[in-house]
Amino acid sequence: MSKTEINSDQLKIARSANKVYEFLTDLRNYQNLLPEDETRDVEADVDKASLSVKGLGHFSIEVTNKSPESFIELTPSGKLPFPFTIEWHIEDKGEESVVIGKIQAELNMFMKMMAEPKLRSFVDKQAHKLKNYLESEIS
Repeated sequence: MSKTEINSDQLKIARSANKVYEFLTDLRNYQNLLPEDETRDVEADVDKASLSVKGLGHFSIEVTNKSPESFIELTPSGKLPFPFTIEWHIEDKGEESVVIGKIQAELNMFMKMMAEPKLRSFVDKQAHKLKNYLESEIS
């Protein structure tokens, strides 16, 4: 198995790094980001969530590492076809932020061919929904 890094598009979000960070560290907010056609059975509190993702099964995920206004790492647990983490990298640009979602996965060559496009779509959809949600939110 080899480590595979899968990145979302790099997006400028018209919100402060603090606003983006606060949103992403509360797992209850992820219901606004998850692709409806790929996820179900979502239950969340601030630090931990459980959900089912098409192709990955049912698992829990929790915030395992964070650095104020710049980095959040989410680690899943449960029966998974391969180990992975989800990271959010936030760059402060004053009134706006630059955000990239990343999935770090341990994939063999066969799994990489099958899973990489799906994982890229999954993290990219979340990043775009994050931008749309935060920019349309009245605050």
